[in-house]
Amino acid sequence: MKRMFGGKKEEKPAPSLHEATDTTVKRTGVLEDKIKALDKQLVELKGQIKAARPGPAQNRIKQRAMQVLKQKRMYEGQRNQLEGITWNMEQVNFAHENIKTAQHTADALKGSAAALKTSMAGIKIGEIEDNMDELNDLMEDANEINDALGRSYAVEDDIDEAELDDELAALDEQIALETELGDSETPAYLTDTTEPAQPNQPVPAAAEETDEFGLPVSA
Repeated sequence: MKRMFGGKKEEKPAPSLHEATDTTVKRTGVLEDKIKALDKQLVELKGQIKAARPGPAQNRIKQRAMQVLKQKRMYEGQRNQLEGITWNMEQVNFAHENIKTAQHTADALKGSAAALKTSMAGIKIGEIEDNMDELNDLMEDANEINDALGRSYAVEDDIDEAELDDELAALDEQIALETELGDSETPAYLTDTTEPAQPNQPVPAAAEETDEFGLPVSA
């Protein structure tokens, strides 16, 4: 029946921005290749014009070069149009992606807000404040217990300024003495004052008396 009366043709889906952009980029690349090929021809024709003598032959070469240049200008115009179209599509695609990102972010924030609201529903601020007050009281009690356990007994509490000055002066003298001796100085109580034993050595003979000429004097 569809063949006899004709049926409604299925419409193809419209191309996406990515597909359209890829198409224009490929067409731009084809035009770039054609322009490069024409530039190569122009370089060759330029060499031929310089080599040819002025006259009909050189004029024919110049006419050929003019045709190639016109063709190049046409391709350049087409390329510029495609580049403008590509630029516009890229801008539209960029804006579309930004909208999708914003929508995705909004959905995520909406879900997070709902989850946070559900979590906060089970929290009672009054109970938290009561717990914190109770913890503060317990910490104060613990500090009082520690103070009581750390209290010193059989220690003089009354120390006058004279005793403090004497103690500080004695400490200064001790520090000055240690600095003067040096850290490597061996304490006196560790120093061995006994001299080491010397090995037996022969006793030297008494020197003989001599006269003024160096001769021994007879006893």
